[in-house]
Amino acid sequence: ISMWTHDILYVQFFTTRGNVWKEQYPNYNITFDFQQIPYGEVFTKVLTQLAAGSGAPDLVGIEQGAFPSFMKDNIAETGLVDLTPLVGEEKDKFYRWEPYTYQGKLYGVESALCPCVMYYRPDLFEKAGIEYQEIQTWDDYYTAGKKLLEHDMHISIVDDQGGFTSWGITSVQRQGLLYFTEDGELVIDTPEAIEALTYLVRAANDQKVLLKTGADGYWGPSTTTAFLEDKVASVIGADWYLGYYMKANLKDQAGKWRVALLPRFPSGGLKGSSYGGTGFAITKHSTNVPLVYDLLHFTYMTKESQILRFQQINYFPHMKEAIESEEILNYADEFCGGQITGAVYAESAKEAGALWQHPLRSEATQELPNQITLAFEGEVTPEQALKAA
Repeated sequence: ISMWTHDILYVQFFTTRGNVWKEQYPNYNITFDFQQIPYGEVFTKVLTQLAAGSGAPDLVGIEQGAFPSFMKDNIAETGLVDLTPLVGEEKDKFYRWEPYTYQGKLYGVESALCPCVMYYRPDLFEKAGIEYQEIQTWDDYYTAGKKLLEHDMHISIVDDQGGFTSWGITSVQRQGLLYFTEDGELVIDTPEAIEALTYLVRAANDQKVLLKTGADGYWGPSTTTAFLEDKVASVIGADWYLGYYMKANLKDQAGKWRVALLPRFPSGGLKGSSYGGTGFAITKHSTNVPLVYDLLHFTYMTKESQILRFQQINYFPHMKEAIESEEILNYADEFCGGQITGAVYAESAKEAGALWQHPLRSEATQELPNQITLAFEGEVTPEQALKAA
């Protein structure tokens, strides 16, 4: 059984669970070929193989931002297995099918609910005389940021050039959506989306409390250095950001971080947000769809595996029963000083927003990072930037 994915953590988890799963099939000689392929290559490669009619793997992890490419030219229907009849009545047991749904059919099983939280350093907050419990709104958050500035620290980072993670998370929180409504209406320039960007630009440019990452964004070396040198006291991110980035790059800070709910917008919106996700699809090049789906089901759609996925790689369950389990609600993370983090993610997940797709999503948003960059550079207002995009 073969699989392509951009994320090495998926390779590790599928391998671990796959070795348990195949014990149920002693009559088969099952081997795995699970490959990590760079993000910029994996989706192009699988689309090319599907178009050629052969060579695609059994399973492919389609990151939610890439799924619109499979919605074009009927690729999903011709190249991917419709999981709707296989999932059947189990669909209601899970949240978040919409990122991998096209024309009423399901083409992917989610890898994480992706609730967003605030990761913060209580020791750095204490140094600046900040009690996190006092931070309830974004206004409170940026006021706290001014105290940190006095100690040569920023309260968080913001991707000001060529990225829109910060805006994406806050926009979902403010309006409950990211790019589109369920009916396909583009919502990147609504008053709520503009409000979210205005908060970020003001905090970075006027108040100076957000550290601009430049082209490095959330991942690059200068950002990592700022964390390691105690120049950044908190960061907003999804569940996977902790395991995929922080635990891998900030190992010396293990035990120093904590998790809390996002501050609210004073004008309204959600208490949580969501950002990211990867849906695992089965291609029609697979020669044993029932067996491959059984592996996918065992790995991603059982309560046990959903819990283990969070415990092992920090990707939060999207199965309702798993989210409500004692194992999740009482999960403590040593990287976060033994804090019971599972309950915080679960609270955020109650109001995490929705991600509806559209075949033209990439076209609709390709100008977005360029315009957001201009807003942070002060050349246009946040409203002008999003209207132009």
